[in-house]
Amino acid sequence: MPVTTQTQRTSRFVDPWSYIALGAAGLVLLALMGSQFFYKKLTSETVSVEPEESVELESIQLEPQLIGALRIDVRALLPSNTWVIYEIQILDQNGDVIASAMKEAWSESGTWYEDGESGSWSESDLQGGLDVQAKKNEQITVAIAVLEYGNTSGQELQQPVEFKVTVENGVVDTRYLWSGLIGSTILGLIAILATPVSGKTAIAKTIQDSDPSGRATVGGANQLVRVKINVKSDETSPRQLNARLVINDAYGEQVYARALPMPLSFKEEDGRVESATGQVQCFFTLEPRSSYGFHLDVMPDAPVDQTTLTVRDRNRTLGSVEVVHIRPSPLSDYPQDKHP
Repeated sequence: MPVTTQTQRTSRFVDPWSYIALGAAGLVLLALMGSQFFYKKLTSETVSVEPEESVELESIQLEPQLIGALRIDVRALLPSNTWVIYEIQILDQNGDVIASAMKEAWSESGTWYEDGESGSWSESDLQGGLDVQAKKNEQITVAIAVLEYGNTSGQELQQPVEFKVTVENGVVDTRYLWSGLIGSTILGLIAILATPVSGKTAIAKTIQDSDPSGRATVGGANQLVRVKINVKSDETSPRQLNARLVINDAYGEQVYARALPMPLSFKEEDGRVESATGQVQCFFTLEPRSSYGFHLDVMPDAPVDQTTLTVRDRNRTLGSVEVVHIRPSPLSDYPQDKHP
């Protein structure tokens, strides 16, 4: 069959989804970095609150923000083996509660003995908080109220409880951003790794020699065919092998032949070459979609221990590649396969 062969570098077969997934990870990363610019600490102080009493902090002017919220973090400073139930309140200008959150904080410690050994342990849950997003300009006041205070022995305590209170504005909850960053990055990496092996494996032939062959139905208009050659050879290998690839059409007529240079990577042990490996790949569009035979002959063949020929149909790429376009000559009366 008379054919026309044209080699052209093209980005037509680049898979955009790999870069879309990585782009999403980049956007999440930018959001994480940008969230720091909206953050502003308004106050940080320690207050002492009597049981069944409340203490108000200085008033704060709250303004609406497109990004971020007002965050109130409260940490109870408790002695060991005590507990407290406290409430965080946000009051408006009239002293009415517009938002509140309750927290049961505790701190416990002790010693343990087992098989002649001993040690100490300590556990606590002291942190409470409240996030608020303003819808209008208003002045608010943060108040901390102690509802109950006691120890692990069941005794109610009347001493004041100290709290470390921090109020920040423009705070973004980055927990979801970190989850999104990790998830989108993993998806992007999976997409990148999957792209070179996309499509369908038409031929996968491995032999302990240098001349594998295979035949499969591949090609079609705008369909990329990836041919990949892997070689393992012994210590007598030259620096470079030549892989001669021949493609025949459905009638056995040759439509392509070329010797592909294959540089080798050598594995050394104790200063001696033990083995070598090489890889080369090329890309084709074959028209019409039909049965094609692929024959490979690696030269010199003496050092070759194993050769793998892999042909993938309807493949995609990560970047621009040189593609050999093979199609019938305009004067050819070769029947076209109309199936996609």
